Amino acid sequence: MGINSYQSNSGPTKFMSEIEPWEQQRDYRPYEERCEYQSDLVLILMRGLPGSGKTTLARELLSSGPSGIILSTDDYFAEKEGYHYDPGLLGAAHEWNQSRAKDAMHDGCSPIIIDNTNLQAWEMKPYVKMALDRGYKVDFYEPDTSWKFDPCELEKRNKHGVPQDKIAQMMDRFSFPISVDIVMNSHEPAHVNQRRRPEQQQQIRKKMHFCYETDLKGGCHTF
Repeated sequence: MGINSYQSNSGPTKFMSEIEPWEQQRDYRPYEERCEYQSDLVLILMRGLPGSGKTTLARELLSSGPSGIILSTDDYFAEKEGYHYDPGLLGAAHEWNQSRAKDAMHDGCSPIIIDNTNLQAWEMKPYVKMALDRGYKVDFYEPDTSWKFDPCELEKRNKHGVPQDKIAQMMDRFSFPISVDIVMNSHEPAHVNQRRRPEQQQQIRKKMHFCYETDLKGGCHTF
């Protein structure tokens, strides 16, 4: 499978209508030039529609470092009885996965591979921000499969039964091009940034408790 990598050293892309505090210092160099990276620490953000082959590519990339780990928001919905997706818990699932990524960075795991669809820039911002704070280099990867933008074929290939019409809607939201600067200057839509229900917070705590219990056994791994 081919690899189509969009490196984080892409040219600077600025949106003056979305000025962040760091932009007020008028340092308009790309983040690649502004940040000090530890060369052995890498965050990889997978991008791709369901069934496009991004998980297969993520597994291939896992061997690029000595202590790699793949983290997917989908893991939140994985139970002993199987996969049970609940759209009402999606926000909680993303927060849970971001917490796992933060723990993995604290442990110095590399590469840390975020195996989500990552359609829009703002969806990746929490990961990129914590990566920059920890000195991680950020790379963006998507599969180079011939069907990656074919809703009909993607419907046949995705393992969670996402229908063709839903895939087509997701394709319309696919943000391109992408870079660290574009991600860091993006903003979460107001309708997404909502207070979570108490039961969601309780489920996050249960998931994180299991994550910590597992992590005490040592090593970087899939929680």
